Amino acid sequence: WDVRLQLLTVGGVAQIIDIGGGVKQYQVLVDPLLLAKYDVTIDEVEETLQGTNINTPGGFAYDPGEELLVRNIGRPDNPKDFENLVIKKGEHGSIRLHHVAKILEGRKVPRGTAGINGQDAVVMTLMKQPDANTLELTERLRVEIDRIRENLPDGVTLHEVYEQALFIDTAVHNVIEALRDGSILVVIIIVLFLLNLRMSFIILISIPLCFITTALVFSWFGMSVNTMTLGGLAVAVGELVDSAIVGAENIYRRLRENQAKPRGERQPLFKVITNATDEVFTGIVLGTAIVLFVVMPLFALPGVVGRLFTPIGTAYLVSILTSMIVSITVTPVLCSFLLNRKLPDIERDTFLVRFLKQSIKPVVYGSIKFRYAVVIGSIVLCLWALVVVLTMGKDLLPEFNEGSAYVIVMAPPGINLDESSKLGIAVEEAMMKVPEIGASITGRRTGRAEGDEHAIGVNISEIEAELENPKNGVIRPRAEIMADIRGRLAEVPGIITEVQQPIQHRISAVISGARTQIVIKIFGPNLGELRRLGKEVHAAIKDVPGVVDDYVEQQALVPQIRITPKYEELAMHGMKLTHVLSAMETALQGKIFGTVLEGERYFDFIVRGVDTLREQPDTIANLLLTSPTGAKVPLRAVADIERSMGPNEIFHENSRRRIYVMCNVAEADLGSVVNQIDSKLRNDVEFPEGYTWSIGGQYEQMVESTRTMTTLSLVAFFIILSILVVEFRSFPLAVIILLNIPMALIGSVLALVITNTTVNMGALVGFIALCGIASRNGILLISHFITLVHDEGEDLTPQTILRGCQERLTPVLMTALTTNLGLIPLVLAKGEPGKEILYPVALVIFGGLLSSTILDWTITPATVWMFGRKGILRGKKGIAGNGELDLEESESTQTE
Repeated sequence: WDVRLQLLTVGGVAQIIDIGGGVKQYQVLVDPLLLAKYDVTIDEVEETLQGTNINTPGGFAYDPGEELLVRNIGRPDNPKDFENLVIKKGEHGSIRLHHVAKILEGRKVPRGTAGINGQDAVVMTLMKQPDANTLELTERLRVEIDRIRENLPDGVTLHEVYEQALFIDTAVHNVIEALRDGSILVVIIIVLFLLNLRMSFIILISIPLCFITTALVFSWFGMSVNTMTLGGLAVAVGELVDSAIVGAENIYRRLRENQAKPRGERQPLFKVITNATDEVFTGIVLGTAIVLFVVMPLFALPGVVGRLFTPIGTAYLVSILTSMIVSITVTPVLCSFLLNRKLPDIERDTFLVRFLKQSIKPVVYGSIKFRYAVVIGSIVLCLWALVVVLTMGKDLLPEFNEGSAYVIVMAPPGINLDESSKLGIAVEEAMMKVPEIGASITGRRTGRAEGDEHAIGVNISEIEAELENPKNGVIRPRAEIMADIRGRLAEVPGIITEVQQPIQHRISAVISGARTQIVIKIFGPNLGELRRLGKEVHAAIKDVPGVVDDYVEQQALVPQIRITPKYEELAMHGMKLTHVLSAMETALQGKIFGTVLEGERYFDFIVRGVDTLREQPDTIANLLLTSPTGAKVPLRAVADIERSMGPNEIFHENSRRRIYVMCNVAEADLGSVVNQIDSKLRNDVEFPEGYTWSIGGQYEQMVESTRTMTTLSLVAFFIILSILVVEFRSFPLAVIILLNIPMALIGSVLALVITNTTVNMGALVGFIALCGIASRNGILLISHFITLVHDEGEDLTPQTILRGCQERLTPVLMTALTTNLGLIPLVLAKGEPGKEILYPVALVIFGGLLSSTILDWTITPATVWMFGRKGILRGKKGIAGNGELDLEESESTQTE
């Protein structure tokens, strides 16, 4: 009471659910034998107590010159005073309450117990308010808990069993590290490419400006900066300089070209910068627009997946949009201030740039010469990637590395609380033999906590434990630890267990209402047949590789006492059914008829039958009831009382009865396990007419999310294609630009295969983001080819294509390298807390951008020469040049 009350005063705490110990009550325990002796019924006792434990107002009385408040005191200072309440007048005097009942201070009939490390304890679960910051609230709670510890009585201790903040704190720290390391790598690659501090500063200023703008946007809209939003920035950190690189590099190159001209032909600085910015404006804006369009489907993702990825998408989009605005506003201004002095000659590229430009010369010419082989080879690689990705393992989300274990223990339905607690303690003791748990504290909850909205039976125990580094110093993989826990729990007889992690468990529960990753739902009208089918389905799936924690939902027949009214006898005695039901509720379960105030504390005052009624159920039949005529009627005269078997629970879904068969997945992917289960159910289990089944849980969410993303991505793809066709006035050119997407798929799939990573929503989100990133390279090349032909009067020859590739080599490679180097801290962080979702996103972008950048120098020149020449000659200003003859001549000149 005291600890709970003090913790509730901490700002941000919404609710505290406590379980264990005992809840104090004042009880009026009625003895059926004494009721019979004094010819008193249970409803007469209840009637006597009604309205007695309250104070009522009496208005006001008046003395000369003053007003007196009148209070009618019905609530006694000591509940024992009720013992003398008169129930009725008997033959030998008044029959008082103490003649038929005892009034004592007792404990509410428990429906749950708790323990720590196998010892009885009170376990409190603190729930935060929706807008409270978890880390800040946890820090305030730690301070308050330390203060409470100082005033605890001897022998009472406080222990923290599980803190979500530890995982969040580690996750945020890891993501910030990735953000920092990625930024450093981006700085290094830009400096190495440019070897010019002024240019490096102009480009790198985009990073802090984007971070600040994103933080301001989040602040304006009341959004929190958390692991997911920081993750969005970590994924985008390398891309934040892409637009600035394109803009600044083109300005720098044009300024050097202008400087190389005779003094009389040079243009003013402002005009050169304006023209250079305008030259790449279309590429920058179109590239950013494509990124925005392809990422938009993230915001339509349903359920938990949407809640996880929306903050990533928001941070990513805001930062990328900011980088575009910076590149066309701040970057030109900084160039005008910092690049107004003499620049290095146009021929004086850095050694690295000169080497790369020479290296791609045979690649470009070779791709044009062997263009058919290049196209066919690219098609073969794309088909390989498509086949592989369709046959790869699939999951909804990557597994989190929470550093905690969450175990659910299910004893047989019908077991009592004491026996269930013993089994829970046995499981605790088995778990403590695991090295990573033996060094920490386990917390157990058996049954239902007082005031808990999560209704579970007394046969269910939940156990949480932090996974700490064991004393032997051997750090094992998470999967090995979980397998060790499962193996030790298998030695405890008579139970079913689930072994998960706390957040993973809650995600499964939110997605489907079930606790496991896979839920097989069986629907039908008859409960017995549903239970039979459940057992048959369970037998069919339990040997599927990867299936763990498999069991049938515990819908079973349990022992019951059925009290069924005899309607004819009730009518004969003139008794109402509600009268009988109310009396039975009072006798067996009890009714609260008031409260007892002790200082600031309130305790229930309850009337019910003595424990003998529950411990010796046969005595219920002799309980006396009062008929309207005043006659005393035993319960057996108006009701049949019998022992029977009945269902412990009945569930409905979509207005149909159903039963679940549930399981988790370990050392396998969700998609392949579900496919095998589906095959087993179709081939090995026969469902009668009227009975149907479906597979739900995380698999259902995975299918729905994938369908949503695929549909909306196709819509976005056609919108982007339309924009490119309108902008470049050529369908072939638009398709050539988008060829970078299948080229990116090759590297993405290869990266997933090499790292043994399944296709999950993180990987899918990464590929969608990659589509926009990869397309920008094609836009830069095609738009520059058009500029060379129309603005500089070049003929479209292989030499022109080579020149365009060489002049766009620096921005294309720099943008690709900065993006990929910015992702390296995430790519190298598989399984680290906070990076689990970001890892597949980064991995797919990394591999895809690598392949698309490499293949871009072959597939784009080849396809431009085969299909894009008319489109480039047409450009935006009408057809230029003199057609096919010059092109063929230039080709033969080059390739002979």
